[in-house]
Amino acid sequence: MKYILPLLLCAALLIGCQPAARKAMREPARIPRALSTSPYPDLKEGIDALLPDSLFPPSSVALKVVSLSTGETLYDLNSDLLYTPASNQKLFTAATALSKLGEDYLLSTVVSIDTLAGIIYVKGFGDPLLSTTDIDSIARTLHEVLPPDTTWTVIGDVSYFDDRQWGKGWMWDDEPDPTAMFITPLSVNRNTIDVRIGPGPKHGTPLSATIEPATVFVSLENEGMTVSDSVIEKIDLTRTWQERSNTLKITGEMLVGVSEIVKTVSVWQPELYMLTLLSERLQSLGVKVSEALIDTLTPVAFEVMRYSHRLDSVITYMNKESDNLTAENLLKTLAAEKRGIPGTGAAGIAVMKEHLISIGIDTTNIAIADGSGVSRYNLTSANVIVQLLESMYRTQEHYDAFYHSLPIAGVDGSLEDRMKGSTAQGNLRAKTGTLTGVSSLSGYVHTDDEELLAFAMLMQNYTAKAKYYREVQDRIGIFLSGLRRDDF
Repeated sequence: MKYILPLLLCAALLIGCQPAARKAMREPARIPRALSTSPYPDLKEGIDALLPDSLFPPSSVALKVVSLSTGETLYDLNSDLLYTPASNQKLFTAATALSKLGEDYLLSTVVSIDTLAGIIYVKGFGDPLLSTTDIDSIARTLHEVLPPDTTWTVIGDVSYFDDRQWGKGWMWDDEPDPTAMFITPLSVNRNTIDVRIGPGPKHGTPLSATIEPATVFVSLENEGMTVSDSVIEKIDLTRTWQERSNTLKITGEMLVGVSEIVKTVSVWQPELYMLTLLSERLQSLGVKVSEALIDTLTPVAFEVMRYSHRLDSVITYMNKESDNLTAENLLKTLAAEKRGIPGTGAAGIAVMKEHLISIGIDTTNIAIADGSGVSRYNLTSANVIVQLLESMYRTQEHYDAFYHSLPIAGVDGSLEDRMKGSTAQGNLRAKTGTLTGVSSLSGYVHTDDEELLAFAMLMQNYTAKAKYYREVQDRIGIFLSGLRRDDF
């Protein structure tokens, strides 16, 4: 009997605690974010108010703002924590390429011929901007210099890079997304192809579909249908990538009378895609071509032309459009030029780390996996990004090219539709970054009294729509652009 009373008391206590325990299990604990710091209470309060508790937590945010006029840190939140930078990684690639290669460095495609063997050699040196229009120009020039009455073999030389076609840590199921194109020194059209898709003339007819550029390199299976009432399955364009094939497949439905759309996918073996386009253009001009294949340039061939793009224009395209191929080609070009041919991603990263160390960045506390930010193995901090931005401004040697390569809020590139009609429009210049669950924005902005600031915003680990986090970034960018020293 002496044990019954204590047992009954314990049972009563447990029963009384059950509702509270169940409630605690239903509602996960909120993890408070680290306190932000600023020497200016009003500025701190203003930025803090723009970070809603509905988003942070459960997701995480790092933010640092530095005055380039005074050198002081105006605001700091979690700036030493490591985050996935997404395409903010391109800032490191751009800075290193400008420093190591120079703004006037040329990325080229070189054409040579061996008249005795009847071979046209096309050697790629990492130019990511070569387009169908450029191929047309090359074909016309060749048509003028090639000896007549010869059947030619077109050979592509891709020995400038290694044969790793993707960056370290890229996800296998990103294929055939055009942002996960294959890496090669002999590129064209960003190693992707477009299909223009429109409705048929009436209900029940197949969709219209046109490959751009027209080429036999890919084939098309069109299973899309035209409907007159409602769309059940949206249009999708894919490639039979698991079979390592260039068969494109359209599925889905479009309403009668709606406008055409353009869908894009990556191509398998893009170096052969480039050679096929060149062969087809030559044939259209009356030049006989027997085949296109991959091999290496021989010493007996002599150069007849080269098509090139300057590094500063390449970096501008990379940052404005957030182009992954450009970033990866630059990484391997750095490797080839500074560490030897073939250029590899690992050697390119070594060159990048060498540059970052030279400007005072501790590379032991970050992780670099690629040049574009596609890989989730990349890890950096808001503090390191601001260090890079400060270094570009302080040294000034390539600052103008770097600064003008960044998207402009409300004007162009990946910021064209953001911060429109605000004090940040035409003022804030920054690199965007987006992966699933990751959003970043880092760059420069002038305050209302023309003080230049460098900032980095990194947000990650969210399941909500990315637009909510971009809206927070935009509000902070607008807030910074409207600052005046007299106000704080």
